[in-house]
Amino acid sequence: MGGGFVGVDIFFVISGYLIGYLVYREIRENTFSITRFYSRRAKRILPALFVVLVFSYIAGMLLLSPMEMRRFAESALASITSSANIFYWRTAGYFAPHAEQNPLLMNWSLGVEEQFYLLFPPLMLLLRKASRRRLIVVLAAGGALSLVASIVSTRTTPTAAFYLLPSRAWELAAGVLLAVFESGPSAASRRLAALPAHALSLAGLACMLGAVVWFKTSTPFPGYAALLPVAGTVMVIAARDGIANRMLSIRPIAFVGLVSYSWYLWHWPLLSFARICSATSVPTPTLVAIALVAFGISVVSWRYIEQPFRTSSTAVPLLLMRYAASAAAVAIPAVFFAVSPAAAVTHRQSLTPLDTVGDSLRSDVCVATYGSRAPSLGPPCVPNDSGPAVALIGDSHAAALASEVRQIARQDGYRLMELTKSSCPPLGGVARNVVGHPLHEEQCSAFNRDVLGYITRNPSIRVVVMMAFWSAPFENEALGERYVLDGEEAGSVSPSQSRALLRTGLNREIGALESAGKAVYLVQDSPSFDFDPVNELETQLIGPRRVVAHLVSGSSQIGATGIAAPRSDGATRDASQIVAEVGSATPEVHLIDPEQTLCSRFGCRFAVSEGSLYVDEQHLSPLGARLALSNLKLPLYTLSPEGE
Repeated sequence: MGGGFVGVDIFFVISGYLIGYLVYREIRENTFSITRFYSRRAKRILPALFVVLVFSYIAGMLLLSPMEMRRFAESALASITSSANIFYWRTAGYFAPHAEQNPLLMNWSLGVEEQFYLLFPPLMLLLRKASRRRLIVVLAAGGALSLVASIVSTRTTPTAAFYLLPSRAWELAAGVLLAVFESGPSAASRRLAALPAHALSLAGLACMLGAVVWFKTSTPFPGYAALLPVAGTVMVIAARDGIANRMLSIRPIAFVGLVSYSWYLWHWPLLSFARICSATSVPTPTLVAIALVAFGISVVSWRYIEQPFRTSSTAVPLLLMRYAASAAAVAIPAVFFAVSPAAAVTHRQSLTPLDTVGDSLRSDVCVATYGSRAPSLGPPCVPNDSGPAVALIGDSHAAALASEVRQIARQDGYRLMELTKSSCPPLGGVARNVVGHPLHEEQCSAFNRDVLGYITRNPSIRVVVMMAFWSAPFENEALGERYVLDGEEAGSVSPSQSRALLRTGLNREIGALESAGKAVYLVQDSPSFDFDPVNELETQLIGPRRVVAHLVSGSSQIGATGIAAPRSDGATRDASQIVAEVGSATPEVHLIDPEQTLCSRFGCRFAVSEGSLYVDEQHLSPLGARLALSNLKLPLYTLSPEGE
């Protein structure tokens, strides 16, 4: 389901309701104990989590490369320390692995919940002498502030809004408020009559299911959108005798609820490892089969791991000490894997070149990230030395060329200035909007204005090389991405207008550069693939990974040849045609097409004997950039005696 991710929000409301009810009741009855509360949480969460981590360690040793193992180990440590959500927030970025290839990603929501457990009981103890009405006011005020923070940060810092507690606390608070409200002295008399209860429960269920069906990964979230599943969950819980509640209470569905925690823990690592091993996308029937296997494992996990530990009668102090010791023991392998990942995996020597092929691009400080609106005009992006210069402008696809353009420039007596920004093609008066980054369009426009102004005012810059992922908005049209004029709303731009704006933006940019006397090299985008070349090459080198790949997606011979059919669709062809027409219309523009050196009638090369030509599905490696730009010849200039 496109909006399946709202299950987490439903879970937060339920968790807030249950924990709020228990803590409030025990504080009111003077029976609350912090240590007993944490021991119950430890018994509920940790045993199954530790078993899943151990399984994942073993799977990682068999299936992952050293770099993948290091990332995995770091995420395991974050899971053990209840900071998985903070880890994924800090490590999210343009070149981060795809979410579905993080085997422990599911633990981010546990991080939010566990941080809630740390803060909520002390808060309730501080307010233990407050009246119930005042407590509701304080909790409602805190929840409202969190909701405002969620709405604002979903627009300004969407990754933080998604992962961090401040923007999720209101969802937990919604459940807590309902629990405290229902715990009043006349709660029983306020129970709804049959007809209102049925209506409320059906309306709540409709809200939850509507979010699951209507929402997509492009839906700005949480923010306003999260109100729908959260409100629906509150309504269903409140309508205790409603018809939807009765449907949810039948034994098979209730049993799924009983094992749902184990299912949640097991399903994601299994799906993630399958996706890591498969070069192409895993077929949906296979994913469903894996989810069903995970359900079977979860039943066993619930019966033989969750249940025995939850019913343990061990004294609380001893119990907490045992769990602390267990957490330390489970953390030891993660520390070892993080420090020495190569010692834990197979084929470590042959995998090292593949693991490091993208290091230069990932560590390139000259690629302005999301949120940046100005280029870096100091070293190393703009060298201090004098002499003629080449400016490399564009997005991360242009940045992937930097190592080779720098080498060519140095050979011909130039210095390189790299002025690039992620997802920001170099266009005059036109920008690309990016789903999930609502401020990017305005920031990209400001970045491009500054870059163009700097280049046109700087006489030492003689040559400009421009490249971008030109077809990106066309490929993501279903998500709402477009090329738009500065200040224009993407929703008002049709797909055909978006294509026209690419042409307009290119013409304006090239026209301004040529008017300033710059030689312009316009580079077509490099071929891209429907698979990750590095991932496929690693799969071919790791025996167990190759076996899993065969099981989940069939035999693959892609890596054996180093040549494959590139992605070829209407979006790619349209963008390529527009760039070619703009470049050909102006004789002074030098049009460079990487396909001429990377492709033949048999397909496009993604690997050679020296290594991978790609960092991922679309970004060239330094070796790939060398081959792609083998036809690039810079003009020769004679410096004046005065220099620059």
